Amino acid sequence: MTRVRPTWPDLPEHVRAAIAAQVGSSITGWTSHDGGYSPGWALSLESATGMVFVKVASTEHAVAARLHRREAVHAAALPDGVPAPAFRWILELPDVEGGDPAWVVIASDVVSGRAPRTEPWDLDDLDRLQHLARRIAQHEVPDGGPFPVFAEHTWPEAALLADERPAGLAAYDPWLAKNLDRIAGIVTPERQLEAFAGRHLVHGDLRADNAVVVRRADGVEEAVAVDWPHSVRGAQFLDQTGMLPAVHAGGGPAPEDVLERTSLPADVDHEAVTVWVAVLTAYFARSSLLDPPPGIPHVRAFQRIQAEACVPWLRDRLSAG
Repeated sequence: MTRVRPTWPDLPEHVRAAIAAQVGSSITGWTSHDGGYSPGWALSLESATGMVFVKVASTEHAVAARLHRREAVHAAALPDGVPAPAFRWILELPDVEGGDPAWVVIASDVVSGRAPRTEPWDLDDLDRLQHLARRIAQHEVPDGGPFPVFAEHTWPEAALLADERPAGLAAYDPWLAKNLDRIAGIVTPERQLEAFAGRHLVHGDLRADNAVVVRRADGVEEAVAVDWPHSVRGAQFLDQTGMLPAVHAGGGPAPEDVLERTSLPADVDHEAVTVWVAVLTAYFARSSLLDPPPGIPHVRAFQRIQAEACVPWLRDRLSAG
């Protein structure tokens, strides 16, 4: 599922020159970081002034450019103590003929480390990811700031699946199609608003394949979160549970087995978590049946295997309830 990104020489010359000018020195070395699901560049750059990590997107990929701009706002506003690299700057570049910006570049400190070990899953690294999610959620962010309120976005996929009954559902466990009306009733907009409300910082896309680096600090390995465009304000369990479908789909333990290793905070509402699992199940299942978005042809397969991991998780939670 890993994608290969373009590299430093693939950038137009004027973009490379502008980045070097912003850095304050010529670029003497680079490392491209593959993975993730958005088009564009992810590079660690070396220069006489030190190391910097940059993400670059052409505005031909409007979604990627918009996400970079959003990430710059969020990363600059993270509370002190959040385990994340320090944000540095954002650069908007017009094309060589002038006019509207054609390139967006954002920069942060380089986090030296490694990706979590997932082939097979290293349970110590899985614990580090879970502890990272809990550390992020310990930070509260003010209402009205740059972080959107998660609960104000409602997820319509369960209701849409119940109405549409797409033929592609036949490829999933029959339990899903039989229980669509029940699932839609669990995740009404009113129930989502209640379940996902909170004051806590939520990364919003915390997965081992694209948003986490394991580094060594003071002789101990710890996980650090990168990639912050989707961060929001919400309930403290969202990151810790939201990563679990991808973990299980990638050969890791089942979601409830992970939560036995690293439990949710004591005051988390069990029923609110079930609402979230139902939302994820419907979202991944319906999204997997859509045409792929431009520039990201492989995302539908990834959504499918996450849906397949969600269905038994939701079925078991509803049976237990």
